[in-house]
Amino acid sequence: MYSIDRHTTSAVISSSLPVRVLSSSLILRRTRSGFYDGFPRLNLPTRNSIRGRGQLPTSVPTESEIRHFDQRLLEGLNKQQRTAVTAAFDRHCLVLAGAGCGKTASLIRRIAWCIHYHYSPSTILALTFTRKAAEEMAERLRGLLGTGPEVVLPLVTTFHGFGLRVLRESIDGVANAGRLGYGEAEPSLLSSAERLEMLTRLTDDRERRAIGGGLLELERMLASLAVHPARLSHLGEQRLAILRRIQNRLAAEKRRCNRWEFSDMIQLCLELLRRWDDVRYRYACRYRYILVDEFQDTNPLQVSLLRELLSEGARVFAVGDDDQAIYGFRGADIGPILNFREHFRGASVLKLETNYRSTPSILRAANKIFRDKPQHLRKQLRAGKSGSGRRERGPRPRIRIFRDQDSMFEWIAETADSISTREKIEVAEMAVLFRLNETKEWFRRQLESVQDDHASLPRLMTVHGSKGLEFSVVFLCDLEEGVWPGSRRRKPARIRTWWDVVQRVISNSQPESDADLEEERRLFYVGVTRAVRRLFLLSARKKCLAGRTRRFEPSRFLRLV
Repeated sequence: MYSIDRHTTSAVISSSLPVRVLSSSLILRRTRSGFYDGFPRLNLPTRNSIRGRGQLPTSVPTESEIRHFDQRLLEGLNKQQRTAVTAAFDRHCLVLAGAGCGKTASLIRRIAWCIHYHYSPSTILALTFTRKAAEEMAERLRGLLGTGPEVVLPLVTTFHGFGLRVLRESIDGVANAGRLGYGEAEPSLLSSAERLEMLTRLTDDRERRAIGGGLLELERMLASLAVHPARLSHLGEQRLAILRRIQNRLAAEKRRCNRWEFSDMIQLCLELLRRWDDVRYRYACRYRYILVDEFQDTNPLQVSLLRELLSEGARVFAVGDDDQAIYGFRGADIGPILNFREHFRGASVLKLETNYRSTPSILRAANKIFRDKPQHLRKQLRAGKSGSGRRERGPRPRIRIFRDQDSMFEWIAETADSISTREKIEVAEMAVLFRLNETKEWFRRQLESVQDDHASLPRLMTVHGSKGLEFSVVFLCDLEEGVWPGSRRRKPARIRTWWDVVQRVISNSQPESDADLEEERRLFYVGVTRAVRRLFLLSARKKCLAGRTRRFEPSRFLRLV
């Protein structure tokens, strides 16, 4: 047997938080001896080793105490949420959670359930994508478990935060970052401007011409090479070989200067785990249960990191919504959530389909957006009961086609005021959502010019920026063909050579791909499901984009609802 981690003495075993493994003297003896529900020796706490971390209870928790804690953990959950929270520990699990279906609440209860029944907190790792989300998750978990000195939380962090934590640690006196060629002092962060300057020094015009782009395009290709190399297969082996040489040159220069980038954290951590067995052994043995929020936003590097951390008997519990995968432009890949069982063999797939946000009429429209999806992936959202009982059906979403942007703006302002007066909904609870930041800024300028006439107007934001939020009333704009959906072309690089001109012409003539169109449809779904009580789908036949006034037809997405 082997000891996984000397820090596992932080397990929560206290009278304020009953632990199932102590519910019989037999299991208590197994815990003291280090055999923890079939896992290898975990070096769990004894009365002597837990000093300073809270004391062991003087008696084994009663079945009544355990049932009481069970009830508190499961209180207010619907049947599907309870199934997810109490899922078996013997397999990986993916929870497909529809918009407004309480996925984060279910994930937090699941973490508490793991601690209560099966795992020491120090063997649990919870990963998400933003520092704010990690802090909120930790705070909600603390509110559920308590704040006493005996309560120890598992590690809740971001993927990049976890990578940085690993790189900062040492094993047997050897710094992990030092293994990768970095100096003794912690590397400093490389800014975007410094990276561009470094790329300028490390490459020449001949190489950039061979690849077919300027410095910004080269940056984009290097980012894609690190995360999605398959997406660059169209470049051919010769240009890919040049890209790899530049990539290696850049990595060596950053090590020489003792600098790294935010985007390096996961890649360097992955390199560390793959090259040194003792390092991988340390972390794979430390974390026995890994939970991931917003799994639809993962990229191949992050999924590879998860797989490297899994040792025999370790499990992954992921929560996400494939219908809300909208960050492809940041490198996120919908593939891992669609093919979860291929990455994590034997996984069970559960669904959360009871929505506690929107009215039945809005949910009916949302369900139509993906009616052609395979049945095993399709979620049929249904309205959960409100606190006062059955939820009102609510008005149907309304589609409005306007002559131009100006008439749309005036109508939104008047309608917002009218709804506020008639239905007693504060204007601050309303939002105007846009596909394009350019359109949002146009509306903002219009708002500033008439602020005295329309002092109360809804919030203005992009649909990407609205993800995770909800509003009583939503005005969904930019629903014109060619705008939404519009081919998700990256911002073209600055024209420096004749080849840049050729590349610009080629890119502008390329049709939108199926993957781009599907992401646009998912973005439409996100916009629709932000609405709580009222939803307006708006299109303008004439609008100004990039300094040109153009005519548009209504978006094909309007036909989906």
